[in-house]
Order: sequence, then structure tokens, then C-alpha cells
Amino acid sequence: MKRLLFSLIVSASLVLSQTNRIPSLSLKMVDGKNTTVRQLLNDGPLLIDFWALWCAPCLKAMRHLDNFHEKYTKDNLRVLAINLDTERSRSKVRSYVRSKGYNFLVALDPVQESYRRLNGNVMPFTVLVSRYGEIVYKHTGYVPGDEKVLEEQIQSLVRQEATESSDSPPSH
Repeated sequence: MKRLLFSLIVSASLVLSQTNRIPSLSLKMVDGKNTTVRQLLNDGPLLIDFWALWCAPCLKAMRHLDNFHEKYTKDNLRVLAINLDTERSRSKVRSYVRSKGYNFLVALDPVQESYRRLNGNVMPFTVLVSRYGEIVYKHTGYVPGDEKVLEEQIQSLVRQEATESSDSPPSH
């Protein structure tokens, strides 16, 4: 009986821990290169934002994404905007990002596979992921002021990861 109970507890904890982890996602970047979320997490935490050109709240939120990119690059935070427009919109996506001068990473997901795998249902859909692949924050939609809450989450994660890396022994 104790073994059965122990097995059930271990199984439940594994299921719970996996639901809070970012799944393995392959990405096609706007420049045509391929990468994965795991590769992007190698250097630090990742802020992922799903958006489309037709989504007005998405476009309003993007300037904040660029601010986060500029402000937290020194803390190894990467910002990844995943566009969900159709394949035919690729050139429009590229020119929109270029015209706004955004410097964060941009990926294309015209079949919305990564969006579905993260249970996205309203755009913009924002996910903050620790360097260990743990999803620490999710948010759907955008209204002015949401960026303040998101920045608090980013600051908390950056502080936590800085503390963890200073507590770990130096690698040789």
C-alpha cells in the first residue's frame, strides 16, 4: 500500500511539474534560420509573445516588448515575438518589424503549432520562461498598464536567477 501511494504521489508530481514547463518547440525565425526554445534558453530567461499584424492590442504591446529587450538584455533576458499570420504575410511581418526598429527576436508560426501547444486562446499571449524552462507567468490580451505587471514579473525572475547563479559554485 505504501508503494502504491508513493508511486501515485511521484506520478502526480511529475505531471504537475511538466505542465508548468515549456514544451519543446521548434521555431522558424523571420530571417529563415531555425532554432528551438531550448537553444534560446541556454543564455537565460525568455519572454515569448504571440502576435499577429491584424491584432491591434498586439501591435500596441510590441513597443513594450522592445523596451524590455533593451532594458533586460544585460540580465540575459531574450524577447521572442512569435507571429501567427499566414505564410503569405511573411514579407509584411519582416517589413513591419523593420519599420518600427524592433530589435527583439521574431519567429513565424503560420500554422500556430507553438501557440496551441502552450494553450493560447487570446492574443497577444505572453509567456515568461525561466532559463530552466519553467513557465513562471502567462498573460492573455493587452490593455495599457499590463506592461507594468509584466515588468514586475520580469524583475522578479531576473533577481531570482541572478541570486541562483551567484549562489552556485564557479564552473571550471
